[in-house]
Amino acid sequence: MIPILTLLVLLLSISYSQTRPRESLRGLNGVYVYVQPVGKDVEAGGLSTSNVQMAVATQLREAGIPLHSEPQPADGSANLAIIINTIKHPPGAYLYDVEVSLQQEADLARSQEPDPFPAQTWSPKAMGLTSANRMDLVLEPPRARLADFIKDYVSVNPKPHP
Repeated sequence: MIPILTLLVLLLSISYSQTRPRESLRGLNGVYVYVQPVGKDVEAGGLSTSNVQMAVATQLREAGIPLHSEPQPADGSANLAIIINTIKHPPGAYLYDVEVSLQQEADLARSQEPDPFPAQTWSPKAMGLTSANRMDLVLEPPRARLADFIKDYVSVNPKPHP
């Protein structure tokens, strides 16, 4: 009986953890995209910050998600941040870590004063391994995480039907 109860609690916590970040996207009218500059080794391998920025913007526009040129207070100053870190590992392999996260202003329910502060409300990560001459592979995890973001965004912000 205890293993079944443990499994049920685990499944409920997974369901809750997947629902709450999605709900934090409800009512957003778009996002500002920030791409952290990629490292010199990534650029030397052929993937630039502007390549990442363009790929992200294209994927979001194709999904119909509006892009802001700067954070908009009406949207909680929502920032969709793309962060790619690499570590060179001998003999020439690169370990990479990718984070796609949404930060927006939030209020504490226990606070009497409405004093919003930036909070990360949606944030999947991915890791991988590549070689110096295949830095293009580093772009695949952000694309997959963006697809997750788009799915969650669209599920709570359906397009109005004419």
